[in-house]
Amino acid sequence: MRVLIGIGGGIAAYKVCEIISSLFKAGIEVKVILTAGGEQFITPLTVATLSRHPAYTDRDFWQPIHHRPLHIELGEWADLFLIAPLTANTLAKLAYGLADNLLTNTILASTCPVLLAPAMNTEMWEQTSVQRNWQLLCQDSRYHSAGPGAGLLACDRVGMGRMSEPETILAYIHSLFHTQGKLDLLGKRVLISAGGTREFFDPVRFIGNPSTGKMGLAIAQAAVYRGAIVTLVHSTLPDAEIDRRISKIPVVNSEQMQQQMLSQFATADLTIMTAAVADVKPAHYSDRKLPKHLLPTELKLAPVADIIAELSKVKQPHQKLVGFAAQTGDIITPALEKLERKKLDAIVTNPVDLPDSGFGSDRNQAIILTKDGQRFDILPCSKLEMAHQILDRI
Repeated sequence: MRVLIGIGGGIAAYKVCEIISSLFKAGIEVKVILTAGGEQFITPLTVATLSRHPAYTDRDFWQPIHHRPLHIELGEWADLFLIAPLTANTLAKLAYGLADNLLTNTILASTCPVLLAPAMNTEMWEQTSVQRNWQLLCQDSRYHSAGPGAGLLACDRVGMGRMSEPETILAYIHSLFHTQGKLDLLGKRVLISAGGTREFFDPVRFIGNPSTGKMGLAIAQAAVYRGAIVTLVHSTLPDAEIDRRISKIPVVNSEQMQQQMLSQFATADLTIMTAAVADVKPAHYSDRKLPKHLLPTELKLAPVADIIAELSKVKQPHQKLVGFAAQTGDIITPALEKLERKKLDAIVTNPVDLPDSGFGSDRNQAIILTKDGQRFDILPCSKLEMAHQILDRI
């Protein structure tokens, strides 16, 4: 896997150093093109040291040719092109097919997917001309966007135009390697639940579980990268930048999750229940914190609704409904029972008693079981990779 990175002239260029380093550590070969503006913020020596390849600049582009033209060689070499930060100037050139430097010439001489990470002042980003150029470029299926996001900018303005964080861009890079840029879920509506519900018995104490929502968020990211319209009903979620194309609906307890999932379900083409929903809740709730000496020695419990079973009852023929089963020991037998009893299209069963797997981990493994008797094993991998494998099979 080979990534060619074009660094534009913006203060966010410093973030690209982390991206280069992370890609190299993951075994991905990286080469870097620095624009003249990019060189004002980061040196060729820095990116050459991190990438273990020479940094290419316009000075190299205009040297006498001793072999094939540089922009042709780099364009053919790349499996994926990342432009970060993408400036308003480079955006305008790409939108209209202009080529007056090494970076823009190489883009036109390549055919691989291009990931764009815009970064600029809010007023610049919101200019009618910039938005026109952005929309024009986004109509080309070769181009994919990572951001921009909102936040504190280098000009001290708070607003849109902040370059996406390296973690977000890296996730998109790995997704593009998996999908090769194909938008196979384009226009499909995907509904996902994530996180562990909390069933309170007073304002500060609850029954819960260790679910962090990482798996559900990974599936939401993978689906939106593949063109889906994604709604994420979530309780707990990791502290991470979340793609603003994902529509997020926060909930706390199982009753709230039940209401939101039922209200969103009718328009969903695919629903995946990754949330670790409580099986029971305290039978009584105190609206004031109970003093320690009044805490019950025995906590009376009441059942909660089985959300996915309720969804199954109203599922239409064109809809697909997929469950998750976090298990210990034998993960197959209970999953098959749930698959049949709840009339699901498929169930993803994953062990939570193995190292580097399950709750809170960045990695996971699983077995997908379908209603027509198929079985697909997912070997240990990142949760984002597992998310793509799930979507592949479904």
